[in-house]
Amino acid sequence: MKLRLTFILLLVTILFSIPVSADNTTHIIKGTSAADKTPAWYAMDWLVNSPYSPEFEVLDTESAYGRYAPMTKTITLKDLVKFHGHACDGLVQAAMALKLALNDLFPKGIIDRTDLRILSKNAPCYMDVSAYLTGGRINFGTLEVDNTLGDSWIVQRISNGKTVKVSRRDGVFPKALSRLEEKVKSGKASPEEITQTRDFAWNFAKQLLSKPPAEAFDLVELHDFKFPKSVYGKVGQRGDIKHKNDPY
Repeated sequence: MKLRLTFILLLVTILFSIPVSADNTTHIIKGTSAADKTPAWYAMDWLVNSPYSPEFEVLDTESAYGRYAPMTKTITLKDLVKFHGHACDGLVQAAMALKLALNDLFPKGIIDRTDLRILSKNAPCYMDVSAYLTGGRINFGTLEVDNTLGDSWIVQRISNGKTVKVSRRDGVFPKALSRLEEKVKSGKASPEEITQTRDFAWNFAKQLLSKPPAEAFDLVELHDFKFPKSVYGKVGQRGDIKHKNDPY
């Protein structure tokens, strides 16, 4: 046990002496936070343990004014539910779409949440998932609303400017669910219809999680894309990433 602890401490010491970045994955310890896939009343087994329930290996800085952390964290759908408030088909759609986008922007598998900005429709589930997975924030000009996107997201890696747009394919969303949702929104649905809408939406989410994201979403690269300037009048700069590249 002592030998193992000594080895871990030595490894961390070495890591702290090496510059860290999302592209320098050789010196980052992956999977250092266990993926929380234990079912709960709010995160059902089908949500967290379906064949394609997405996981996200993310890199952040280590403190308020710190450098890159030498280790990653793993985000699951259960984590997203805790942040958003409930499991829903919108949360699953956004997570599946962004899994496709972030895999393309970070092909080595480690997502740098200090190096992203994103555009999304102003829907609670879409915006929450966008913020959580990318680290984007309206007050820093890295999370912007664009309602013309509909069921699409535009994600840009700031350091190299690479930008991708990921969109839900036509015909993927069930028309019957769309009709039910419209009735619930109108305020004219019965309690039974509200329950039916929830169950229908969860069944749709189950179907999404049974297949690879590329079967429900398309991804295209947007060349020379200029991220829009924020209309929020109090945009600031993130202090917790200013020194991310400083040496240890």
